[in-house]
Amino acid sequence: MKNKVTYDIKLGSSEQETGTIDLDRLAFLADKIIKIAKGALQIRIGSVSHKKGKPVRYLDKVLKIKLVGIKEGSTILNCETQNFSSTLPSIQIDAFRPEVAKELKSETPMSLFMKAYLEAFDENDKEKIFLDKPLIKDLKELKKFFVNNNEELTISNNNITPTLKLKKTDFDKITQLEDSYPDPQNVVVNGIVDILEHSKSKVTIKTSLGKTYGILIDPKLFQVIKELWGEEATVYGIGHFKPNGSLHYIEIDRIFKSSPDDRYFSKIPFAENAEQQIRRQITKKPNKNWVNDIVGKWPGDESDEEFDQLLKDLG
Repeated sequence: MKNKVTYDIKLGSSEQETGTIDLDRLAFLADKIIKIAKGALQIRIGSVSHKKGKPVRYLDKVLKIKLVGIKEGSTILNCETQNFSSTLPSIQIDAFRPEVAKELKSETPMSLFMKAYLEAFDENDKEKIFLDKPLIKDLKELKKFFVNNNEELTISNNNITPTLKLKKTDFDKITQLEDSYPDPQNVVVNGIVDILEHSKSKVTIKTSLGKTYGILIDPKLFQVIKELWGEEATVYGIGHFKPNGSLHYIEIDRIFKSSPDDRYFSKIPFAENAEQQIRRQITKKPNKNWVNDIVGKWPGDESDEEFDQLLKDLG
């Protein structure tokens, strides 16, 4: 295997007999590793971890990871894969972040899997540029692999990539991170449209308050965008937000030439997660001192209608 990179996956403090692993658990682990690696790769190539439309054919080939042996000493799975310089020699990397291209060449499917968790756990990284809400949901799914709180999964490759250690209790942090992301919502943005170089499916939208990005899901919109290049246009779509509430990108559903009335929308929308909404509402009533009793507990099992009513009552 050209440019081979090896990894050890160690299952420690397990109820499994040393040097063994149940086949169903092995299949589950393999599936989650590939799924997360795929999302982490797609977010670097195209800014979204779960791309709609037809599957990208080459991804299955470049995400190959081989199990080449099992050793005792707890249970240690020996794996091999290749870096992307061997499998993606001519790929056009995300035009939003062209600096990613150089870094990606030295990465592997396993290193992207590891870095997705390392980024999620990094409390100093507020941007989380290589994570989005669908990928974080994928990260959460691996929790089902662990049969108790003592089991520990350790993935290493001689410190080329920082060692990743996972326990069942670590996934509480992933849930908290997921909750920090505002839900996607319908947005309308007005601004000057430009097509990004080397990418027909991505555009920039320059508004009065700065620049944001759009992704064209429907190929029929490619021709529409060409006719509006450099023009002021109005964009309708689904806005995806960062944990801090700032707009990350828009999945564009419709786009057309602006009218004077559309200039009201020449601002970048901002979103709040549920906890931020509660805090904002409570600050309007300074005499209330029960914020700490609510934040972290709401929303729970309440319906959307009940939660909306709570916010109205607080307001």
